[in-house]
Amino acid sequence: MQDQLDQELERIDSMPKLGLLWVEYSAYALGVNIAPRKRSSKYCRLTRIAVLIVNLSIIYSLIAFIMENYMISFETYVEAVLLTFQLSVGVVKMFHFQNNVDSCTKLVFSTETGQVLKSLGLFELDLPKKQELLRALSLILMDNWLIIDKQVMFFFKIVCMPVIYYTMRPYFQYMYDCYIVKETCEMTLTYPAIVPYVQLGKFEFPSYVIRFFLLQSGPFWCFFAVFGFNSLFVVLTRYESGLIKVLRFLVQNSTSDVLVPKHLRVKYLQCCVRLFSRISNHHDQIENLFKYIILVQCSVSSILICMLLYKISTVLEVGWVWMGMIMVYFVTIALEITLYNVSAQKVETQSELLFYDWYNCSWYNETKEFKFIIKMMLLFSRRTLVLSVGGFTSLSHKFLVQVFRLSANFFLLLRNMNNK
Repeated sequence: MQDQLDQELERIDSMPKLGLLWVEYSAYALGVNIAPRKRSSKYCRLTRIAVLIVNLSIIYSLIAFIMENYMISFETYVEAVLLTFQLSVGVVKMFHFQNNVDSCTKLVFSTETGQVLKSLGLFELDLPKKQELLRALSLILMDNWLIIDKQVMFFFKIVCMPVIYYTMRPYFQYMYDCYIVKETCEMTLTYPAIVPYVQLGKFEFPSYVIRFFLLQSGPFWCFFAVFGFNSLFVVLTRYESGLIKVLRFLVQNSTSDVLVPKHLRVKYLQCCVRLFSRISNHHDQIENLFKYIILVQCSVSSILICMLLYKISTVLEVGWVWMGMIMVYFVTIALEITLYNVSAQKVETQSELLFYDWYNCSWYNETKEFKFIIKMMLLFSRRTLVLSVGGFTSLSHKFLVQVFRLSANFFLLLRNMNNK
């Protein structure tokens, strides 16, 4: 007979998960198929090549603009620098996750299907209140998926704002120039860039229209890279924190006379130990997948926040409309780095609480074997589950404050240098 928990996990797996679905689509749009059981990977290689060529051409155009205006002033090309960094990080992420696509695929499959909880052996025990226990575990998992969907879709809406801004800006600028200013009536490029072309008589190759839509695609590639891979981290870490919640609930009830009879408590606790081992392995896989790309992300985000602060300080003199546009970009970058730290902090907090749950169950009234298992788990769970930044430090609320403080210090240095 199939385990009741396995059946419940299959039911949860069949339910729609909007946040994870958009994460999979975003990665697939960049040619990284993290859900091969759902969609074919036949054209992923061609997609990756096309995306890489387009992104590198846009980055080249932005760098050409920076070199052209390097001697004028920093305010002239600061926006191009921001976009260059953002697109470059997107390319790095694409290569990183493609090189680790097998690990990424296993993590996504394990998360969506609940492999960590399957074949746990818990419901093979003759527990008197199996249905109540199953409902409690199912409720924890369902609530956790609802939280994941809310967080991911909230980030989706935030990332959409700068994409819409950069996509629609040339059209609004055209209408403003033609119908309000009435001095010039020419379609401008999406953002400051110099796209190379060849003049053949009266014709340009590539034509202005092609160059225009080439730059128009830039915000969409940024969206897929920023939203897709960052939200993947949110999904995996929030799911891990949900697994620790499940384990905490099981440990808290390990000495309950209602749920677990006294003669079954050792076997019940062994199932909890098995789950702890699987969660630790799941955590190590996430750590190995993200620790170096997080280091790149945090470094670049610090630079971007610094430059955005500088851009805001200069835009204040121009007008509130331009400041509002830059603020949209600033909020996106700030939320991007915040999601990493908040999600990792959630895992760390649940891990710390798990240590106290092992100790606070009524182990002192149990058998010697039960006490021995508790002692061993207190030793193993003393090491808190944390996610590192390239092995140098750990993601947490404290590290988030340090990132913003470092960005503020760079901003003050940049402003003082420019004033001189």
